[in-house]
Parts: sequence; structure tokens; C-alpha cells
Amino acid sequence: MPRRLSFSSSCLLVASSALIPFPAAAVAQTDPYGKVDAVDASVSVLRRSVGGAGVPANVSELANLNLPGFSSILQAGVTNPNAAMRVRASIDLAESGEPIPLLLSRLDSDDERGALIVAAFSKRLIDPPMAGTIADDLDTDDVALAILLAVADRSEDAARLSELAGDSEAAWLTRGIAATTLEQRGTPALESWFDAVAELAPAMQDLTVFELLATIDRLDFDIAIGRMAGLIGDRPFNDALRAALVESLLDTSPKSGLVAWNSMVDDCPEDGMITPIGMLLVSAGQPAPADKKNRFPSDDRLSEAITELIFTPPSQRGQAAIPAVRLGHRPTMIWAMGEAKANGDLPLLEAIFDTASTSRRPGVSDFAIRAAEVLGTTSPSALGRRLVDQEDRAIIEFVFRGLIAAGTPEAAAEATPYLEASARTTRSLALLAVARSGDLDTDQIRLLGRAAAGGGGLPPDLRPLAAWLFLESRGELKNSIPRITEN
Repeated sequence: MPRRLSFSSSCLLVASSALIPFPAAAVAQTDPYGKVDAVDASVSVLRRSVGGAGVPANVSELANLNLPGFSSILQAGVTNPNAAMRVRASIDLAESGEPIPLLLSRLDSDDERGALIVAAFSKRLIDPPMAGTIADDLDTDDVALAILLAVADRSEDAARLSELAGDSEAAWLTRGIAATTLEQRGTPALESWFDAVAELAPAMQDLTVFELLATIDRLDFDIAIGRMAGLIGDRPFNDALRAALVESLLDTSPKSGLVAWNSMVDDCPEDGMITPIGMLLVSAGQPAPADKKNRFPSDDRLSEAITELIFTPPSQRGQAAIPAVRLGHRPTMIWAMGEAKANGDLPLLEAIFDTASTSRRPGVSDFAIRAAEVLGTTSPSALGRRLVDQEDRAIIEFVFRGLIAAGTPEAAAEATPYLEASARTTRSLALLAVARSGDLDTDQIRLLGRAAAGGGGLPPDLRPLAAWLFLESRGELKNSIPRITEN
């Protein structure tokens, strides 16, 4: 099951539109695209999206597609003048297998190296031997060093950890990680950290403790998490920090977690406010005690659906989630997306897609895109069926985004019938899906170049991919890389 707490966040791809200037004579032409050099336009689009003048989120989105040759963009990104671009490129290279110590040596500052270490830790790319090697060479006392020493798990680091835990100049999170690492290994240190952090304002204190809990949850520090449960003290039944602690306990020490969960249920004064407490068990993959079911409401369709989900055995919750998903319950959809992706649950994915793609609530469309991307890989025909006689432009776009992301012959086959669709945007989306997995004829390559330049009605964030595939199809990609990456 995917971990629920992470240092990383999801961003949608947003690309800058880049059109080359038109000569005055060209503006008067009947065909406004006739005078545009598609190669130059594609280079310009890519430079402003993922190249020398690019944006980190765009780099990551294209990197996730595993495009042949894209490593050249990442390698150049490590030397980009923009520090955020350097870090983003380094993270993507680390995910592709580039040695992390080598990447660290290419970054300019402690902040950049720390950002790479934290991101690599959150993605579980750093094992104990690597962590020890990096920690021995790293000249810093920030949170990255504390994380490395925690992951390295070496007895000889006790003195360094103690020094970090007691360093009044270090960040609170740095000191907290060091203290919990010592606590996990049998050396009391966490209570002193709690006493020290008490000098902060209550809101900042809670935020600091929450950050520490998120970090040690990823480290699976069961002893330290149990110790934190005793130090945090009494909290209201609906307190976010208490909920996070209970969920961490359910992950690392299920018996202790269930005791803490029952305590939250007992403290909840009204059954109508109890549903989020039940969802903690769903998130942690733990069964719900049958004797508590009478506390959970079922007086309407949504309440009944959520209660059934909570009290269904964990192995069967994927199917049990469908009614709550179809009713648009956002917490269930968040959990169901991770569950469906991990297990390739087709009915659940389809329920998420159908609900999210027809919803007009802000942010829900993100679920449609994510579900479509998984469906495009696992069952492209399930997406293809939704294109038949489809008139909703949003659904059409969601479907094609899934087929484009898949980049397989099967996905391309679902898109091929729409290469001659009446709507220009639909034709361009279909062409992009086909281009991801196969050879294009001369006319199709020309149309792809036009779409990359802005003449095909593609959503702006898909134009960089069209530009990349156009240059690749024209055999111009290798020669274009230096222009794309120039600062």
C-alpha cells in the first residue's frame, strides 16, 4: 500500500507558449502557419518549457514519460542557472538510476544538496550503505544530515546524533530527527526535544511535531512513534496531530494503534462527526472492530456507503469503495486512487474516472486525469469505449491524456480512429497518442509540427510533448538539444 505521508507533491504540467515572430508579409497569407518553421517553433516551445528557460514541474512531467533522449535535457538541467531547475533535474536523474553521490557533487550549495537528499529519501532511493557514505562526506548540519544518519543506522554515529539533537542553532526538525533516531536505538532524547520545542507558539509547535512525525513514519520508527504518543499529551478527538499519530501507530504498531483509535471513537461526542476517524483505519489498511459499527451513521446513502467501506475487511475494500466513490466522497477517492493504482483494480479505476470526469467541483478533475493515466496503461480499451459518441470535450481530453501517457501500441490503436475526427483538437490529441508509440507518415509529421507550434488546438501543457515527438520524427532532435538547453 502506498505510504500516505510524503515530502513530494504532485504538480500539473504548465508550459509557456512560445511562438516565433511572424514577418509582416507572412501575416497576410491565407495559411497563417505557412511561414512558420515548425522545427524552430518546437525548439522554442521546448526551451521555454523544459530547457534553458524552463520550469521544474514541466521537466518532471516529461521525465515521467521516459522519452528516449530526454536524459540529455536532465543532464543539462543540473547546470541550469535556476537552482530549482538544477534540483529538479537531479531528482529525476536519481529516479532514473544516476548515482546520487555523483549528482550531489554537481550541485552548488548545501541547500540544493539537502533538497536532493530529502527528495531521494522520500522516494526511498537511499539505502543504509549509501546514506553512510554520503553522511561521511557531507559538510552540513541541516535536516539532510539528520536523515542520512537515521537511514544509515550505524552505532558509531551516536555522538554525531547527540550533537545534532542538542545543537540550539540547528533547525527544530533536524534536532527532532536526531532525537527520535537516538530514541529508536534505546537512548532517551525525545523528551528533551519536546521540552525545548515547547517554547514555540502552539501553532508552530504543532506544525513542527507534525513534520517530525511524518519523517519518522517514513523511517518506520515504531519505538519513537510510541514514545511520541506519550509525550504529545491529551488532544481533542478531532485534532489533526492526534489523527496523524493514530494513523502512524496503526501503520507501525497495529495493536497500540487500535487502542489509540478506540480512544478517539470514545472521545467523539456525536456520531455525525465520527466518519473521519473511521477512515483512518481504511488509510492504514487495518480492520475495524465490529463492536464499534453502531457508532457510525447510515441514515443516508453516503453515510451508509462510507460505513460499509470502513467495516469491510481490508482485502475487499477496493470493491466496497465504489459506492462512496460514485457519490463523490473526496477522502474515499483519495484512498481509492492509491489502492486502484497499486492493485490495477479496473472497476475501481473506472468508477473514479466516471465520477471525476463528470464532476464540476474544483480539483476533482485531477482524479480523472490520474485514473485515465493508469487505465491507459492497464486497460486502454476501457478508455477507448468512452470515446464512442462522446461529445463532452472535457471527457474526450481526459481519455486522450490517458492514452498519450501510456505510449503503447494498444493505446495508439484506441486513438487511431479519431485521426480524422471533425474537431481539430480531437484530431491533434489522437495524433499525439499515435505519435507516442509508432511511426508517422509525412503528412502526420507535418501536422504534429503544426500542433507543437500552436496550430492544432492542443492544450498548452501538451505542446512540449508534441514538439519533442515532432523533432524526433524529423530526425532533428539530436541537433536541437543544444538550442533547447541554452540559457
